[in-house]
Amino acid sequence: MKRLLNIVLLVCAPLWSLLAQNPSQLMKQANELYTSGKFKEAAQRYEAIIGQGYTSAEVYYNLGNAYFKMKDIPAAILNYERANLLSPKDEDIQFNLDLARTYVVDKIEPLPEFMLVTAAKNFRSWFSSNTWAYIAFFAFLLVMVAVAFYIFTNRYSIKRLTFAGSILLTIVFVISITCSISLRNQSIQRNHAILFAPVVSVKSSPASTGSDIFILHAGTKVMVTRSLGEWSEIKIADGSKGWVLSSTFERI
Repeated sequence: MKRLLNIVLLVCAPLWSLLAQNPSQLMKQANELYTSGKFKEAAQRYEAIIGQGYTSAEVYYNLGNAYFKMKDIPAAILNYERANLLSPKDEDIQFNLDLARTYVVDKIEPLPEFMLVTAAKNFRSWFSSNTWAYIAFFAFLLVMVAVAFYIFTNRYSIKRLTFAGSILLTIVFVISITCSISLRNQSIQRNHAILFAPVVSVKSSPASTGSDIFILHAGTKVMVTRSLGEWSEIKIADGSKGWVLSSTFERI
């Protein structure tokens, strides 16, 4: 029993050592290890930072880079996608994500999207959820100021100006809060995932006896529409649907 305990302590000691360090220390160590080409050790420290509950676009981006250097394309794409959710307009994240996707076997043509829907998504991605929330907050404060001026001033020109301003700021508030909530729900619901299994047979039903509809490969992004036991129904960019084992993917 004592020998078994010693083995457990020996195996877990490195993990406990990482967890005992604060995120800034781990980040510094991880960056240094990455620079020196020790990508596996760097990835372990980035993962430890995330394991402590500290997440940011930078951590996910760096972790994605470490996995990319280790040629673990699915893990790289997963973390680039997570970084992209937090910082959707970061050009470095988007460039590396696009680069990693070129290594994925499946080249799926997405269904054509209504132009206004595409424009709305592009507009929403200008800022992160938090930034949109800040914009909404300040717009709301300015609306209150404009309303106060409208109520307490007797000058017609100021009333007209503050009325028009309050209408405009209310529109900004509604748009901003809508974008913030939409992006927040997207990150909370986590209904997109990356396949990790090298080859995935997509079934017609949630059972191993179901017919094979099509084949997917590691690194492909899917939408998880529902789950049933150990199976999940997925949808890919071209609209095709089917069932896969939930163990074959990891949610973004």
